[in-house]
Amino acid sequence: MKAFLTKREERKEKKKQKLLALAKMVQLNDSDRRETAINQLAAQTGEIVSPNDDDGFVKVTHKKKPKSIKPAVTVPEPLTATEDGPQTKRAKLAKTESIDESNSDTATDSTTEEHQRLKLQLTEEQYKDLRRQLRQRRRELENVPMLRLREFGQRASIDMPQEQRIPIFLTDIQHLLMKALIGKKSPCTPDRWCFLEKPLRLSHSVVLILEGLSLYHYLSNESKFEQTNKIFQTRLEIVLPPLKEGSIIEEMAQVPLTNVQAHKLIEEHGSLESAVEMIKDPTLLVKAIFPVIEDGTPAETQKNTLPTGEKFPRTKLLLSALQMVDEGYPMPLRGELSERFKGYVFTKDNYAPVTDQSPMFGVDCEMCKTIVGHNELTRISIVNEKFETIYETLVMPTNKIVDYLTPYSGITPDIMNAVTKNIKDVQNEVRELLPPDAILVGQSLNFDLNAMQMMHPYVIDTSMCFNLTGIRRRKTKLQTLAMTFLKEAIQENLDGHDSVEDSLASLKLVKKKLENGLEYGDEILTQKKRIHDIMRLAGGDSIKNNLLAHASKRDKKTAIITKGSLHQQMKDIIVKAEEHTISDTLKSVSLFELDTNKRAINKAREIALEHSLTITNLRLCIEDFRPDNTDKTVTKLDKWIDKLWQTVAHNGMFLVLMGGSSECPSGVAKIAIKKNAIAAAAEMAATTPINF
Repeated sequence: MKAFLTKREERKEKKKQKLLALAKMVQLNDSDRRETAINQLAAQTGEIVSPNDDDGFVKVTHKKKPKSIKPAVTVPEPLTATEDGPQTKRAKLAKTESIDESNSDTATDSTTEEHQRLKLQLTEEQYKDLRRQLRQRRRELENVPMLRLREFGQRASIDMPQEQRIPIFLTDIQHLLMKALIGKKSPCTPDRWCFLEKPLRLSHSVVLILEGLSLYHYLSNESKFEQTNKIFQTRLEIVLPPLKEGSIIEEMAQVPLTNVQAHKLIEEHGSLESAVEMIKDPTLLVKAIFPVIEDGTPAETQKNTLPTGEKFPRTKLLLSALQMVDEGYPMPLRGELSERFKGYVFTKDNYAPVTDQSPMFGVDCEMCKTIVGHNELTRISIVNEKFETIYETLVMPTNKIVDYLTPYSGITPDIMNAVTKNIKDVQNEVRELLPPDAILVGQSLNFDLNAMQMMHPYVIDTSMCFNLTGIRRRKTKLQTLAMTFLKEAIQENLDGHDSVEDSLASLKLVKKKLENGLEYGDEILTQKKRIHDIMRLAGGDSIKNNLLAHASKRDKKTAIITKGSLHQQMKDIIVKAEEHTISDTLKSVSLFELDTNKRAINKAREIALEHSLTITNLRLCIEDFRPDNTDKTVTKLDKWIDKLWQTVAHNGMFLVLMGGSSECPSGVAKIAIKKNAIAAAAEMAATTPINF
C-alpha cells in the first residue's frame, strides 16, 4: 500500500512540474506578445503604455518609459531562478514538459535533475493557485471580441489591387451592426464577408459617417490621414447610396430594433428577417450603381396604390445589389467584376425609378455550348403581364457550336441553319423594347442576363422568392414550382425546353405570390410564421428575447447625431421607435441636429459611452476638397477621427464610413475594435499557437 502511495505522489509531482512548465512557457510567450501589442498601441496613440500593478490592466502616461508588464499567469517567486535568455528557457521548459509520464526510473532521474537545476518546486497551495490562474486566463481569451474577414471581405480590402477588388455594400455594414447589437440571435448576420466573435462582449458601437468623402478623395490623400491609418487595419471598399438621397443615415438608423418593435414587426410580417427586409428599399444601392435618373419627385409622393389584387408591393421582391452580386448577376462595378462583365451593355442608357406600378416582363433564354468552352445565347423569349409573347427570336452564337444541348435547349442543327441574327442585334432590339422602369422576372435570371451579355437593375428571381426546402441556398426547379403552385406541367417536351413556356411560368408564379402574400411559396417564412403563431397562442412572451437576445438589457439605447436637419422620413422612423419604447421615461432613440460638424463630433464624444449605438453623420461639400482646401479638410477629419477613437471604450467597435460623393459611388469602410494591451495580447494568444 505504501508503494502505491509513493507512485501516486510521484505521478502527482510530475503533473505539477508539467503544469508549471506550461505556465512558464505561457508566461514567456505572453511577455513577447504583450511587448508587441504595447508597441503597436503606443504607435497608434503616440502615448507610452505601462502596467498598472494593482489590477493588471494598463494605464497611459506621457513621459515615462514603459515598464515590464505584469504577467497574465503569475509563477510563484521561488520558481523564477534562471538567468538564461528566452529561447534557452523555452528549450529547457519544452524538455521538461516533454518528459513521459510513465514510471520509468530513467525519466524520473532526468526529471528530478532538471527540476533541481531550474529550482522548479511547487507546494500544494501553489499548484492549486496556478491551475486557477490558467483557468482564468482561458476565460479571458474566450471573452475577447474579434473581427475576422472572410473571402468576400478580403476581396474588398483597399490593399487589394483595384482590378481584383470586389466592394461590399451598406447592407453588409448594417448586418455587422445588427450582430454587434443582438449577437447570435440577430436575423441578419455579416457571415457573407466577416466573422464577429463574441459580439455581446462589445461594450458599444460608434459609427462615423463622412458624407462627401469618396474612395477617390481618400486614396488621393491617404498619407495625410496619419492618425486614422494608425487606428485601422481593416479598410474596405464599399458602395454607398447616392449622396443626394441622404439615405446612409436612414439605412443605418433602421438597425437597432427594440423588443416591442420586433414583436410588432413579427406580427405583421411573419418573421423578423422578412420585417427587416420589408422596411428597406432594395433598390437603394442599385441606384448608386446603375444610371437611374430621378425625376425630382419626393420619395414619399412616389408611392402609389398597388395594382388590383396584389397584397404587397412588387418592389419588395426585387433583388438588392448585395443579392445580385452573390448570385452572379452582371453588375457595373469596378475591379474583378468589371473584367468579368467586360463588353456587357445596359438594357437602357438611363433608367427611371422603379415603383409599385412598374411593368413586369418574363424572360427566358436557351443556350448552346460553343468552341470557347461555355454556353452562348441561341434563343430568347420575353412575355408581358398579359401573358403575351412580345419578343421571340433565335440567335447565332459568335463562336462555333460544339454541343446543341438539345434535351435542355430544344435547339438542333436544322433549326439554326437559317439563323443570321447575332447577339448585338438582340441587345439593340431588347433595349428598344423595354421601358426604363421594367422589372425582369425569371428563374435564375442571372444565367439569362449573362447569356444576353446585358445588365439590368430591377430583377425578380423566382428561385429566390420561392422555396420548398426550408433551406435558403437550396433552390427548387421551375418545373416543380409550376406544378406545385400553378398546377401546370412544363418542360415535359422530349425535344427540349420551351423558353416561352418557362418565361410564362416564372411570371405567373410571381403574380400568384403577389396575390397571396409575402410568405406564399416560401417555406422558410412559413415555418417562422407557424412557430410564432404557436407561441403567441400559448401566451408565451419568450419570443421577444429568443429573437433579440435582450434578456438582461431589454431595449438598447441609440443616439443619432447629425449636422443639419434630417429628412422627414428619418424623423418618422425615430417617432415610430419612440412609440414602442417600454419605459415611459427612458428614450430609446436620442436625436441631436447640430449646426456644425465640429459640434456634432463634440456631442458624440460626450454621449457615446451612454449608448449601445452612436451614429454621427457629418456632411462635407465640394468646396472642402478644392485644391486650396483639401489639406485643411483632411487634417481636420483626421483629428476628429482620432478624438472620437480616444472616446471609444475598451472592447468598443469603431466604424468610419467615408462615402456619398456624387462623383464616385464607392467609399471606404474602416473598422476597429479597441483593446487595451492585455486584451490585445490575449487576442494574439488566441490566434497564435503556442508550441510546447
